[in-house]
Amino acid sequence: MAIIPVTLSWLPLLALLSLPFLSLCLLYLKKKTIKQAKLPPGPPRLPIIGNLHQLGKLHHQSLFQLSRKYGPVMLLKLGTTPTIVISSANMAKEVLKTHDIDFCSRPSSPGTKRLAYNFLDVAFTPYSDQWQHTNRLFVSELFNSNRAKLFWRAREIEIDNLISSLLLASPSPVNLDQKFYALVDGVLCSAAFGKSYRGKQFKGQNLEDVLAETLKMLSSLSAEDFFPWIGWIIDIITGYQTRLDKCFNNLDDYFQMVLEEHLHQDMPKSDCEDLVTSLVRLSKDKTGAFCLTNNHIKAILLDTFIGGTDTSAITMVWAMSEIVKNPRLGLKIR
Repeated sequence: MAIIPVTLSWLPLLALLSLPFLSLCLLYLKKKTIKQAKLPPGPPRLPIIGNLHQLGKLHHQSLFQLSRKYGPVMLLKLGTTPTIVISSANMAKEVLKTHDIDFCSRPSSPGTKRLAYNFLDVAFTPYSDQWQHTNRLFVSELFNSNRAKLFWRAREIEIDNLISSLLLASPSPVNLDQKFYALVDGVLCSAAFGKSYRGKQFKGQNLEDVLAETLKMLSSLSAEDFFPWIGWIIDIITGYQTRLDKCFNNLDDYFQMVLEEHLHQDMPKSDCEDLVTSLVRLSKDKTGAFCLTNNHIKAILLDTFIGGTDTSAITMVWAMSEIVKNPRLGLKIR
């Protein structure tokens, strides 16, 4: 199922821009006869916007209410994009397990395409031979036993730094969000990128802000996702395209800096080399069937940086908040 955008405030603008095209679309559809396949049930839809008007601020609740009427397999038309909504465990098993190969690819979105370097990463690339090569490389280089040792040593160092900073700040209150983001960023960067940048890799911007903005860009769909023929104009007018470009440039500058620090190193293969060193060494080997470019490496770094930093920090913040609410949980964990 496609991810629903955070806001649909651009709908009035879309309606205004779409009026000249409506009559042409209606004439085209009237003349064109298509043999319709048997489709799942769904609510009636309006011209142009389809069922977008039926999605409230809490999209999951809106979809739940519609599924109670139209069943566990429901068809919506979000703009021009047909969307199947699954809302039962049995149907979810069919999609996620029985027919996994048919449904495992994420929808192609202009936002994720840009941030993932034209789908060269693992998380957003459609299932294909290229995805299999990249995934195999990602797993073998990041999740091997030598990398686990590097992560262990980096964790020991960064946890010591965290405890020291908390002791120095006592008895004043501290922002645990910042502390945990710094901890995870330090561990990840030390083991995967070769060194910790202490959250200062984004030229004065906070690490949490950059991560939050990146996740918004990855999880929100633009007008072009729903209306490819005119949505890009709306994205320019509303500032979405400018916001996406800024987010991409922030990350690209960081990944390029990390790459340049490794490209000119001529080091023999070692059990203690970081992830970027391994990937750069593999990119220089032109004998393999799969050619690894700098953009491939940056796309893999995107998955590593976003997937590793944000989720780990959020999990620790959540765990600490639960312990504060119920101190007995802390005793059970120890």
